[in-house]
Amino acid sequence: MSQQLSRFNFGGMADSYDEWYKTRLGRTYDALEKRAVKRMLPDPTTANRLLDVGCGTGHWSAFFGEQGFVVTGVDISPEMIEVAREKRIANASFEVADAHSLPFENGRFDVAAAITTLEFVRDPEVVIREMVLCTRRPGGLVLVGVLNALAQVNRLRKAAGEPPYNTARLFSPRELKGILARHGEARVASTTFIPLSVSLLTLAPVTDAIGRIFRLPHGAFVVGTVRL
Repeated sequence: MSQQLSRFNFGGMADSYDEWYKTRLGRTYDALEKRAVKRMLPDPTTANRLLDVGCGTGHWSAFFGEQGFVVTGVDISPEMIEVAREKRIANASFEVADAHSLPFENGRFDVAAAITTLEFVRDPEVVIREMVLCTRRPGGLVLVGVLNALAQVNRLRKAAGEPPYNTARLFSPRELKGILARHGEARVASTTFIPLSVSLLTLAPVTDAIGRIFRLPHGAFVVGTVRL
């Protein structure tokens, strides 16, 4: 995708992008987000071809590979793709591609995933449509993870004007479900309920469990799927 079709140019931060995941806060968010995504994934022994749209440095591609999927990662940024390739992630390949016009034949993948990608593309609905086209029918799955517009932490980040959050389009669970439902039966879950205070991070597993049990709408991360 041309840089003009992205809300933020991630190329300049390719070398430092993964550093956040090494922090205590980053590790906490990452663990809960991955747990939420894993609950939505199909069995890779019967459907293992996965397209990772907006793969960045391959952080989520590595996770998908660990779950047993054969991953093709695509991203707008050549710098991000270079970092992903340097990691030599097992069962994963990477290429620069336009998420608004994916270069794959219809039905090539069993799963098409986009994690914190829709927030930074110019036309999320076009990207979802492209993901749907690349996913097999019947039985394929489109999976999307986004930053929740209802979460206080995301609203504060955006209001603070910190890049890349200042350029992001946030989605509420209802908004994400509405986009996905145009292509089939959609399912969404609000997850990753983490205390704002770093001193309370040890409580994150408890607060997240409470948020999910009561199906609260304001978790920091929303996962949505549509079965084709």
